[in-house]
Amino acid sequence: MATATPAPTGDAPAKIGAAPAPLPKYEIQMDAKELRALERNAQSDQTHPATFVADGQTYHDVQVRFRGEWARSWPKKPFKIFFSRDQPFKGHHSINLNSAWRDASYVRETLAYHIYETCGVPASGSRVVSLHINGQFRGLYAEVEQVDKTLLRRFQLNGAELFKATSDNNQADERDHTRETSFASNYENETQKTNDLHELQKFCHELAVAPDASEFFNQHVELDKYINYLAATVLVQHWDGFNKNHFLVYDRRGSGKWLAWPWDLDRTLGDHWSGEFDRADLPVLLGTRQRPSVTGWNRLQDRFFSVPAFRAQFLKRLDFLLRQEFTEEKLFPLLDLWEAQLSGAAPQDRRLWPGPAEDLHRGIAGVKSFIKQRRAFLMREAAKLAAQTPP
Repeated sequence: MATATPAPTGDAPAKIGAAPAPLPKYEIQMDAKELRALERNAQSDQTHPATFVADGQTYHDVQVRFRGEWARSWPKKPFKIFFSRDQPFKGHHSINLNSAWRDASYVRETLAYHIYETCGVPASGSRVVSLHINGQFRGLYAEVEQVDKTLLRRFQLNGAELFKATSDNNQADERDHTRETSFASNYENETQKTNDLHELQKFCHELAVAPDASEFFNQHVELDKYINYLAATVLVQHWDGFNKNHFLVYDRRGSGKWLAWPWDLDRTLGDHWSGEFDRADLPVLLGTRQRPSVTGWNRLQDRFFSVPAFRAQFLKRLDFLLRQEFTEEKLFPLLDLWEAQLSGAAPQDRRLWPGPAEDLHRGIAGVKSFIKQRRAFLMREAAKLAAQTPP
């Protein structure tokens, strides 16, 4: 894929090798009292009225609040912006602006979504934008496309049901909760106002009791797309999505099968649960019962890898992606382009929101180092697993 900045709003992305395009500029206009109220109550989901300006167009009757859980405790907090039903923002009724405060490169989350897409996974678009509030520069933010019906339509999944893994206790891992009320504590149906979780409950129960995992996956799961999802998860080292921070999609009107979508990718590309950014050696089979992450393991993934033929398919796909997509030749020019695009605003952001000691250049260099180390590690580990896996 020869694109540079994935554009969640349908804008044509710049080509690698071209001069960097100016950063998209977003403006929030709020009454000063509303802005103070927002900032005083960072943990509240109460929204505040505002006007939003982008690409020369003004959006009225907008509502703004902070988003995220841990990120709300940061000095530089992420935003969620809601648009009126009669004036959506390029098809969407909300957008997410994540602060990237811990990320000296600013681009880990955006790059992670890009890698999922290049691996053949339906995923949100993402790009870094310059945000201003009441005429004052607020900082650089990673815009992430909302996973909603508009995104489903973009991937020809009209009428599909969308389930968000939202568990606060790390139990949105496709386990069989037996009761729908228990599912409601861990998932949300994003496409049904009644939060109907019947289909998800049925899927997880059948997964748990299926005597033949191979038959279950062939009957119920978009196998190629799920393999792509697992491979991309391994490439970007997304350790925080096994029992939350992902979506399940049920293509009810189409194939009648399920697929997984990524979400909340800020803790990827070297960001480790210890808080450091220097780990590129998390196991290929992380997230299974034998190799749980710090938050646990995923039942769907574990049953998939229990089938030798599936594991062999996955390893073959991972090897292909390591040789064709997850490479310095494909990703370093993209990072160079983003660095050039962000270089003017990044120092201003860090003066406004002091955070990581590294500057933008060292931050980008850290991402490049991860890619190089992760690729070398995975080439070795995948070869070992392939030798241990029956044909």
